[in-house]
Amino acid sequence: MGYDKTAVRKILDAARAAGRSALTAPEAKGLCEAYGIAVPQEGVATTAADAVRLAAKIGFPVVMKIVSLQILHKTEAGGVMVGVRSAAAAQEAFTTIVANARR
Repeated sequence: MGYDKTAVRKILDAARAAGRSALTAPEAKGLCEAYGIAVPQEGVATTAADAVRLAAKIGFPVVMKIVSLQILHKTEAGGVMVGVRSAAAAQEAFTTIVANARR
């Protein structure tokens, strides 16, 4: 089984260049994909409306997580919501996650 060496190198080099020893969740997903490991659908939302659209596109239920270089332990920071089953719940989860991250 081969892998996409160029993609792997690009992801790791970008993290190193930024002075980081940890990858963000989207970077880790990209690394898995480069190695041929199946990963669930995902996306990044920057507003509650984006979160609703993205969750609807992926299909409910969804898991929502904060993407932050400063928050490595997402669950402990209140940055993870599981079993989000509707547009209203996605909007509420986004608002809650952002509020928790600001604490």
